Parts: sequence; structure tokens; C-alpha cells
Amino acid sequence: MEEQKKVIALGFFDGIHLGHQALLRRTAERGRELGMVPAVFTFDRSPREAVTGEHVPLLTTIKDRQRIVRTLFPEIREVIVAPFDKEMMTMPWDVFLEKLRSRLNAGWLVAGHNFRFGHKNAGNAELLREKAAELGMGCDIIPAVKLDGVTVSSTYIRSLLAEGRAREAGRFLGHDLLRRDS
Repeated sequence: MEEQKKVIALGFFDGIHLGHQALLRRTAERGRELGMVPAVFTFDRSPREAVTGEHVPLLTTIKDRQRIVRTLFPEIREVIVAPFDKEMMTMPWDVFLEKLRSRLNAGWLVAGHNFRFGHKNAGNAELLREKAAELGMGCDIIPAVKLDGVTVSSTYIRSLLAEGRAREAGRFLGHDLLRRDS
């Protein structure tokens, strides 16, 4: 029996903020529409930190991200965590997409407007859309999500927290699932 195709959300998803939530909502919708398994593809560590060596203070651990995705989007059935290792860091962007199709049975991809991937961030949203079509996959690119005229991003949320503006950061997150009592 052939494995069911997947709709795969692509990103690091630190914090699962309002922008990520729009992307995950679209992933779940596409899964329902197309009869595909909704899934998330993320990395075990920050690609930016791995590439630059600069410490990136994260909003969430991988376990936090998995828990938040399951809580907010129970219809998403898989959270695929890949190691961001030397092989991944040096993989050409087109090879990355071919592997998503062949190894993970991707039938549709969902990414944000500013998604960058592949060796030296050579892949972008437009190349993702073009190559996905060439490989027989669909693709949705989610536009920027703005709140009060500001594009929602993990980097912006981190800056708010660093300034002691936790309540405002919480508005951009759109949930209060970062702290667990258990």
C-alpha cells in the first residue's frame, strides 16, 4: 500500500507565533481539501545559529514546539524534526525539495513569504513555488502577517522580550503556551 501524501509546512517555527499559525492553519486546510496528511518540517536547532555560530536565544525548545503545534492544531498529524547538521547546511536548495518529495512523500508545501532554504540560503519562496510545480507538488506561500503595522516574527518577539515588553510579545505570539506548569 502506498504511503499517503503529505502537506508539509516548512520552517523553524520558534514560538509558533501568529505568522506561523497562519501557515499551520493553511497546512491543515490543504490536508483536508486534498486528503493528504498535514505535517510540519522543522529542525532540531536554529539554522542561523548553526551557520553563523552566533547564539540565538530561542523562544521554544523542540519539545515546546511539538506540544504547541499539537495543542493549537490537533489535525496536524506529524511534526518531523530533522537534524540541522553539515549535510543539511550544505545541501543545495533544489536537492532539499527533491528529498522532501521522495523521502517524506510531500505532495504539497506551505511556507512563509520570507522562507529561505538550502546552502547559503539560495532558495526562496519564488524558487520553492517553481521547483515544487516542476516536481509535481503544489505550494502555498503565506504573506506576511502584521499586527499594528508590524510584521510578526520570532526576531521581533525576542526583541520585545529583551526590552521587558512581555505583554506585547504575547500579543504577537497569539497564545500563552510557552510556560508549562507540569
